[in-house]
Amino acid sequence: MRYLMVSTYPPKRCGIGAYAEQSVAQLRAQGHVVDIVSPDLQGNVDFAWDLHGGKKLLRLFRILPYYDRVVLQYHWAFFYRNPYLRARRWETLQTTLCFVLLFLRCRKLEVVAHEIPYIPGKQGWLYKWKWKFVPRIIVHTPAEIAHFEQHYKISLLRSRVEVRTHHDVFQKFSVHTRETARATLGIAQGKLIFLCIGFIQRHKGFHRAVQAFSRAGLRDAQLFVVGSARVLDSENLKYLEELRRLATATTGVQLQESFVSNEDFDTWITAADWVVFPYSEIWSSGVLARTRLLQRPAIIAAVGGLPDQADDSDLLFGSDEELLSALQAADRGARGDVAARGKPVSLELPK
Repeated sequence: MRYLMVSTYPPKRCGIGAYAEQSVAQLRAQGHVVDIVSPDLQGNVDFAWDLHGGKKLLRLFRILPYYDRVVLQYHWAFFYRNPYLRARRWETLQTTLCFVLLFLRCRKLEVVAHEIPYIPGKQGWLYKWKWKFVPRIIVHTPAEIAHFEQHYKISLLRSRVEVRTHHDVFQKFSVHTRETARATLGIAQGKLIFLCIGFIQRHKGFHRAVQAFSRAGLRDAQLFVVGSARVLDSENLKYLEELRRLATATTGVQLQESFVSNEDFDTWITAADWVVFPYSEIWSSGVLARTRLLQRPAIIAAVGGLPDQADDSDLLFGSDEELLSALQAADRGARGDVAARGKPVSLELPK
């Protein structure tokens, strides 16, 4: 089959692009032909087209007839400048109508929904309508489609919805054991290692992990925060500076600022005893999917679709106090308290 993949793509630093790259690799390994359209003029792709806002999406009609299947990796920011703003209402409506046309004319299209925004009021009414016509939509957890339907007060036909676990297309980029990973990274073998990793943004909540670690009073433990700001705007730079100050002031915490390659990403996860996800909002997490793939336990905020990505070895939390308790439970397990291992702390689901 001939596939068309619409997505950001490496070397652009983007989690969705990394997901698309592995999806393309899987399809090509199965013998399919895959061409790639980048919606933001970047990446090692076949077509670098600006699809950002208004009628630009209609450029896809030029090449759709040449493909048997079209896969659109969806984040609203690839196609809308800002659907939250009233000033963008006309452009939001225009872009939404173009999506309706695309969905009606291309029934061989599937949308992998990485993030659909929850827009309030009339702007949300404009934005939601295209989803009534989507031929097929892929989500990574059941919670995502439930939250979407509840917010927009529409019910998608379940025959058009598929829940596909996030790591289905993932491959391992590291063959390390925990010991060799730590040796490679220069991490002490005998310590309990917690890890926050990924793009540094306020909603990732890495500061919550540092604050909880500071209060936990753990022995022979370290917390590593590893990653970089994806977009160097004023908000991300302000948060990055806050995180630097907090990490510097907290014993046992190291902030390592750098873009992490696929190989190093897997090496860090393999080196950790626990990967921490203190997010305040998320649809689903590719980092948690990699943590599953590499068989590391996680401490996970009960937001978005993250609880659906958890398994029995993980600890779930709702509040900052529960995050503190989860770190302490992980420490007790490391020191031989078998009863503390794999038991979720009291879960307080966000309202």
